Amino acid sequence: MTTHEARRGGLVLPLVLIIALLLSSAILAFVRRSAVDGLIVQNRSKAAAAAALARGGISIATAVLFQDRQSKQLQRMSEGAMRGATLQDLWARMGKTSLSTIWGGTLRITIVDASSRFNLNALVPVGRQGQEAQPSDEAEEFLVEFVQKVLDEMELKTEKRLYEPREMARNLLDYIDADEVAIGGRREDDYYLGQDPPYRAANRPLLSVEEIAMVEGFDAQVMEAMRPYLTVYPLTSQMGINVNTAAPHVLALVYHGSSGDMRLSSEDTVRQVLEARAQESIVCTNPQPTEVSCVTLSEVGWGEGTIYPPASLPADSTVFSVRAEASVDDVVRSVEAVIDVGDYKEPRLLSWKAR
Repeated sequence: MTTHEARRGGLVLPLVLIIALLLSSAILAFVRRSAVDGLIVQNRSKAAAAAALARGGISIATAVLFQDRQSKQLQRMSEGAMRGATLQDLWARMGKTSLSTIWGGTLRITIVDASSRFNLNALVPVGRQGQEAQPSDEAEEFLVEFVQKVLDEMELKTEKRLYEPREMARNLLDYIDADEVAIGGRREDDYYLGQDPPYRAANRPLLSVEEIAMVEGFDAQVMEAMRPYLTVYPLTSQMGINVNTAAPHVLALVYHGSSGDMRLSSEDTVRQVLEARAQESIVCTNPQPTEVSCVTLSEVGWGEGTIYPPASLPADSTVFSVRAEASVDDVVRSVEAVIDVGDYKEPRLLSWKAR
């Protein structure tokens, strides 16, 4: 073998090794990409299944609520009275258990009576021809105490700033009521038109709790602290809190007493309401059939006066917040919806949010 042939033969082996290494790297990259693509397809399939299951959960909740509404209407027609919405209803107990599918999906449905929270839109009554009337003195005084309660409970995570509960209460009422003149006589829009970007006071019922953050004197931090207490549904309802479904922290908001001497509920009053509910009794302001176990406002510590906003109890609740959370293995999807079953012919979907 010549020197030239030997030299050429010595280059072949390294070249073969380099090519083999490149091919191995390409194959490894291809296998890895195939595995990743397979996982992506699998996760997308699980996500689609979980999303479909969550949407199905809203349909199940709607059917349960509509059936409950129909059965209570039949009860009213036959007995002349209705038990109203309570935590003993099927819809209220659905969240305690999960539903499982034969293919491994899990679904949990939670339904909350919208009137189990304080309806901000009840602060400004609707007058004739749909026009809002002026808010009452009780509305302002209640809001002052409520805002002060929330501020006292807040853990300020940012630099402490001054909040004025009475000014905040008046600004919120002005933002909702129909006119453009503030309670103090100034133009309501003077503040809002000076914002970036400018906007105007709504002068209508609030469409969401988040809208509170747009009101003069409020911010996102205060709004989030108020959220667990509040709802805006039904949008034009004047009904107060349904104390038969309200959580303990909301029961503390029941404003009671006689005119000029009203106050928020004490811990003792809240405890009495919870004890009555534990014995499957309901708070009633209207006479009920003898088979319904009722306790009066005075029997649970709300005295002989009234509660604000007025509530006819047992309450005929028609709007409900629904959360359907579905999981397929480690993939979770949820849908939140607000459903109105006030129409006996067909439920209405008021809002929908998929996560």
